[in-house]
Amino acid sequence: MLGQPLVGACLAGALLNPGPQWELWALRIPLGVGVLLQLLLTDPSLPAAQRPRDVATAGVIGTSVALVCMERLTPVVSVSTGGMLWVLVGTIAGLIASMAGGWLETPLRARNQVAAARADELAREGRLRAFEALYWGGVFRIFLRGATWSAAGTVAGIAAASLILPQIASIITGPRTGLVFAVLLGTAFASGFHTHVRAPRHGPRWAAMGALAVILVLLHMGGPTP
Repeated sequence: MLGQPLVGACLAGALLNPGPQWELWALRIPLGVGVLLQLLLTDPSLPAAQRPRDVATAGVIGTSVALVCMERLTPVVSVSTGGMLWVLVGTIAGLIASMAGGWLETPLRARNQVAAARADELAREGRLRAFEALYWGGVFRIFLRGATWSAAGTVAGIAAASLILPQIASIITGPRTGLVFAVLLGTAFASGFHTHVRAPRHGPRWAAMGALAVILVLLHMGGPTP
């Protein structure tokens, strides 16, 4: 389960900002980032999931960027949204990190295929100690690569957010943040419904329908305007 964005996001949030007695409100931002990334990155028919991606570190990087930026940039981007802005920042950071991490993983896939073939050969020969050494060596490399990329991606995400957010602080408002969040949430839940209920076809169509439904509901209710 460590490879799931929701799990990684909650673990990172619990370690970075446990809050008083690990209360649930302290994990609202990790939960938001993790849920959105879980739905957006695990639908096999969406464009984000069709390209090489690193889903396992997306939640960790997104949550870390969101929490650190919230602590450092709140005086600069003072929008009262209950953390909604930072959920958006973390989700965007996680999506970008998943793409960049997927590109970095490409050279390793050939090595993994060679290792898998070697493992089959050792199993056929009955060389259990060599098989176990090969297996645990692979596990160690995976965790080391994930930890290294999580640290590097977090630093890069924080640096990018620190440069960009102050430049656009004047156009960041509560209603605009709420509208973008609602559209992204509708897209994510529509893609999740499509993944688990419908056949794995026309994913972007269902995601667009979810976003459109949220916009229509907001307009009908006289919702926030920019």
